[in-house]
Parts: sequence; C-alpha cells; structure tokens
Amino acid sequence: MNSPQISVVMSVYNGEKYLKEAVDSILNQTFRDFEFIVINDGSADGSLEILKEYERKDIRVRIISRENKGLVNSLNEGVSISKGEYIARMDTDDVSTTERLEKQIRFMKENNLVLCGSWATGINEKGETVSRLDYTPGPKGIRFYSLIHNPFIHPSVMFRKEIFEKVGGYKENFKYIEDYELWTRIVFKYKTSNIKESLIKYRIHSEQITKKNNLVMRLRGLKVRLFAICRFLFRS
Repeated sequence: MNSPQISVVMSVYNGEKYLKEAVDSILNQTFRDFEFIVINDGSADGSLEILKEYERKDIRVRIISRENKGLVNSLNEGVSISKGEYIARMDTDDVSTTERLEKQIRFMKENNLVLCGSWATGINEKGETVSRLDYTPGPKGIRFYSLIHNPFIHPSVMFRKEIFEKVGGYKENFKYIEDYELWTRIVFKYKTSNIKESLIKYRIHSEQITKKNNLVMRLRGLKVRLFAICRFLFRS
C-alpha cells in the first residue's frame, strides 16, 4: 500500500482477552487511510494467532512478532517502521470510537497541532462505564497541568512522527511512565491539545500496568515533574 496518512501503533503482550475488541475498533474506523502496526512482544497466549488472522484478512494490518523486549522498545520500534505522517497510539485493552481517527486528524490539521489527545470513558472488565476522564484542553492548560500530572491519556494520543523523532522518542529509563516523560519534552516547545470529547473507552482493571506498578510510577512521576518544572522555568 502507498504511504498512509496515519500509522496506528499497538504493542501486544498476552492481550488475547480484549484484543479482538481493540483491533476491531481500529479496523472499523470511518477514516480509512491508515496502516495498523502491531508488535507482538513475545506473547505466550493466543494473541499471535488472533493477530495473524486479522493480517490475512486486512492489508492494513502489519504484524511484527519477536521475543519480549518491553513496551518502550516495542513502541519505538513500531514508530520507526511506520510510514504515516501521524502516529496514533492504541492499547490492547481499550476501544476507540469509530470516528476517533477522523476527528483527531482533522482537529490537528485545523489547529496546527503536533500532538493531540482526547477525553475518555472509563470502563470496567465487562465494558461497563465507570468514570469519565476529562483532561485539560488547550496548550497553555496542558503545560501547567503537566507540572503535576500526566496531561494525556496515552492510548488516546495522536502525534506527528517528525516531532517524535526530533525529541528522541520514548526513554527506557522511564519505564511505566514513558509517555508522561515524553510529553514533557514536547508540550513546552510545541502546540498540543486535548479534544473535549470522549474518543476512547479506557479499560480500568487489575492487570493493567498502572495498577501493577503503581509505586514505581509514583516515584518516577516525581522525577518527571521536576524535569517538567525545569523545562517550564527555563524554556526559551
């Protein structure tokens, strides 16, 4: 296929439980000009078999399968081989609304953004709505919010590949909080925003990384906030 406008990048590690729902939500998008890059990060369950079936049926799906290297490595690898000008993140346990890509790329172009997230609906393991995740919109609000908290819901984000490469991508030494650290290298230099609409269903469950590594994330989050404050105070 020719170079698409968007590359959707997803890493999978033993994600068979919710995988079909996540993949279907991307393949059923109203916006069609995209490729779907999936890194099978050494899954030991039935994830790879599920993914191969999708790859056989849809030319937009591209599967890279190898030994486990971790999320940071997988995401950097997925972006590096992508062909799209824009990168959309997706996780195996979440669900994108059918108009997510269409609305995000339009919003980014209309507002000259390099990175764009959205609000989200929190769902439980059964897919039932349990919360609303309404994050701060607008570049100025995001800069201030990043001093105290992650300003974006990671699987809701779309960003320009060029900027991702320019700032150096995800960093392994910020594992579990790699997205937050990356955003702090972007939001003080470039224009970013959140769409004030829920474009993703964010699944909250006991096995997700944010639950299993909460203490480590809190400690590394303090370090990221210190970096963010320094970037805010000494930005050019």
